[in-house]
Amino acid sequence: MTVAIGINGLGRIGRSLTRIVAAAPNPGVSIVAVNDIASTEKLAYGLRRDSIRGSFPGTVTARGDHLVVNDHAIRAYRQERPERIPWADQGVEVVIEATGRFRAGGTARSHISHGGARKVVISASADNPDAFLVMGANHTSYDREAHDVVSPASCGVNALTVMAKVLLDRFGLGSVNTSVMLAAQGWGRVQDSLIGASRDDPRLGRATGESIIPHNHVVGDLVRVALPEIGEMRYSYYCVPTPIGSLAELSGQTARPVSVEEVNRAMAEAAAGPLRGILAYDPDPTVSIDVKNNPASCLFDPSGTQTTADGGVKVRGWFDNEWGFSNRLLDLARLIGERLPVPSGHASWSAV
Repeated sequence: MTVAIGINGLGRIGRSLTRIVAAAPNPGVSIVAVNDIASTEKLAYGLRRDSIRGSFPGTVTARGDHLVVNDHAIRAYRQERPERIPWADQGVEVVIEATGRFRAGGTARSHISHGGARKVVISASADNPDAFLVMGANHTSYDREAHDVVSPASCGVNALTVMAKVLLDRFGLGSVNTSVMLAAQGWGRVQDSLIGASRDDPRLGRATGESIIPHNHVVGDLVRVALPEIGEMRYSYYCVPTPIGSLAELSGQTARPVSVEEVNRAMAEAAAGPLRGILAYDPDPTVSIDVKNNPASCLFDPSGTQTTADGGVKVRGWFDNEWGFSNRLLDLARLIGERLPVPSGHASWSAV
C-alpha cells in the first residue's frame, strides 16, 4: 500500500522528506502535494541546491503549479493558512505539518476539518496533539479512532528515547539526566536579532555561529511521555555552532550494576534486531559530521559508555537532526496511513 501524503512547508524538514522519498526504491509513501508561500521556481531551486546535502541526485523543475521531481508531478499550493489548503483535491491522506508555525493540535487539525486530509503528523514537539508517538518506543500505542493529529516530539527526544528504551528494557532505568547538543536550526540567526526569537527566550535570537546557546526545551518531559516507566527526569539542551550532526547523552541508575560491555552489547543487539533502522551502532570513534545523512534516530557511540559499581550508567549517541527525524516522520506517516481504510481512487505519483 502506498500512502498519499502532503507536506505543509518545504523548509529544511520538508526538503529532506522530499529527497528521502525521491531516492527510495519503495518508499511506501507518495508525495502528491506540497504547500509553501514560496514560488514553485524557488521551491525547485531549494531542492536542487542545498548547502548541507549537496546537489539533488536527480531532476527537479517547476512547471506551472507543479514541482516535477524525477518526472513525477507534485501539486504545489501557496496558502498562508492550513485551513485554506485543498488537500482532498489531490487525494492526500496524511499531511506532514512541517512549517514549525502550526504546532498546536487544534490549528493542525484544520488540515483535516477544512482541507480534507485524514490524519496529520506535526514535525515538532507539538502543543496538545492527540498523541506523542516515538518510533521504536511507544508507536504501537497508536489508536486509529482516537489519534488524528500526532507528533513524534523532536529529533533530540527520539535520540534519547531509543537509548533509554534499551536500558529500561534490559536493565531497568531510573533517576535520569539527559543533555542534548543540537546543531544549527533554521530559526537560528546569523547576527543577533531579538525580534521574533523562538519561544520568547531572547537567547535564541543570538548569533548561532558565535555561541553555545542554552535552550529551555522540555525534552525530558517528552521522553517520559513515550516511556512513562522512567519517572522523573532532569534535562539540559544547548544549541551549538555546527552545521549538521547533534549529540545526545543520557545518564541514570540501573536496577543492578552493569558493565560497559553489557550496555554496549545490549545496544548493538537492539540496533541489529528490534530497533533496526531506528538505532544504529558504530564502533569507530565518531564526531558530529560522521552522522550526516544517517537515517537512524540515534547512532550509538560505544566509546561514550560509562558505568559505576552502584548501578550508574551513562550513554552517548549522535543524530542527524534533519535526516534522521525526517525518516521517522515518514515512518509515522506510513504507520497511520497504512491503518486507514483504503479509499476509492487511491492517489499516487502522477507521471508527466
